[in-house]
Amino acid sequence: MNDRFFKFPHTAHIAWFGEELPRADKLASTEDVKHLFEDDVVIEEKIDGANIGISIDETGIVRVQNRGAYLEEPFSGQFSRLTSWLAQHEQFLNQKLNQNIILFGEWCAAVHSIEYTRLPDLFLLFDVYDRDAEQFWSTDRRNAIVEGGEIHCVPRIQSGRTNLTELIDLLSDQTSRYGDQPAEGLVVRRDDEIWSTARGKLVRKEFVQTIDEHWKSKRIRWNRLEV
Repeated sequence: MNDRFFKFPHTAHIAWFGEELPRADKLASTEDVKHLFEDDVVIEEKIDGANIGISIDETGIVRVQNRGAYLEEPFSGQFSRLTSWLAQHEQFLNQKLNQNIILFGEWCAAVHSIEYTRLPDLFLLFDVYDRDAEQFWSTDRRNAIVEGGEIHCVPRIQSGRTNLTELIDLLSDQTSRYGDQPAEGLVVRRDDEIWSTARGKLVRKEFVQTIDEHWKSKRIRWNRLEV
């Protein structure tokens, strides 16, 4: 791990549906929630996968990180399909990556709590981190870096003005874009033209309650790509 390593930060819950009280750093303050909804927001589906970051080092080697450390080959378990994925997207990654940015997304090869049967790809981009600026790109900038390419972003549900009550109603009716099960949750982002300025998440009660029943203790089942 070098001094340019950046671990993806926790996204705070804007409301909590679990029975036990969350840690303070997991719940957004009243002021933060108010600030989030003071302007237009982008609402995206929260995808149930493994958070990975893809970057390129000073020698031009593409690196993949997860949970505060770089993954090393040979990849195993839920990451066993990373080798072929990286080879498939090698040209795209070499064109788009530089040492200043990290592509963060969900690695969706293995079923966690939700089974996906219509994925466009095993990796779904949700953020681009700028190391020099120490900020995340806006959703429009993020989308532009992959526009017309072979990497997909997480699904956008809607954008505009909203509030917490409307968001809870939206989540209650939300089926995943990539399967037939309810969506795990929603991620709400507020941007300016260049940067992401605020964010929060809303997660269904059943996923908050079962998060400790970790999927890794079970035999791996694989999600499916859209045919």
